Amino acid sequence: MTAFTAERRHNRLTAGMRWLVVATLVVFGSLVADRPASAAGALIAASANANAGLSACSTSRGKELYNCVADVLDRLNNEIAPIRVPEAQRALQTASARLRAANSKAEALSAISQAQAAIAGAIRQAKAAPGATQDTGRGLSAIVGVLARAAKLIQAKG
Repeated sequence: MTAFTAERRHNRLTAGMRWLVVATLVVFGSLVADRPASAAGALIAASANANAGLSACSTSRGKELYNCVADVLDRLNNEIAPIRVPEAQRALQTASARLRAANSKAEALSAISQAQAAIAGAIRQAKAAPGATQDTGRGLSAIVGVLARAAKLIQAKG
């Protein structure tokens, strides 16, 4: 074996070991990540998806719009289900059902505003809980933002 081949093999081994160390750090880092921060991140990501869904609803009007927004809220509710935020899930589920039943802009806006109020209450509770951090409620605030955007859409096109 030449010196060049031995050096090449050593370089490959060293690169492989670096990769293994980095992969190990990533795996263990994700396992010990702070759950509230990851939950907030997941809620924010789900809210971003919902905002994109609301963009697709912007071509609809009236009952078709209410159903489209209800579909978006149902998808958001499904995305956040693993995070276990029961207040937000109940609020989204109720808003979705009320939107499907709405026959007027006022009924649709009422469904959205009740969901916003319920989630705002959950945010206040989360911030008041022992051990609450400044980031507590960030993910829920993102959901309130989705509902605010839905209300604007309904107000404009409902």
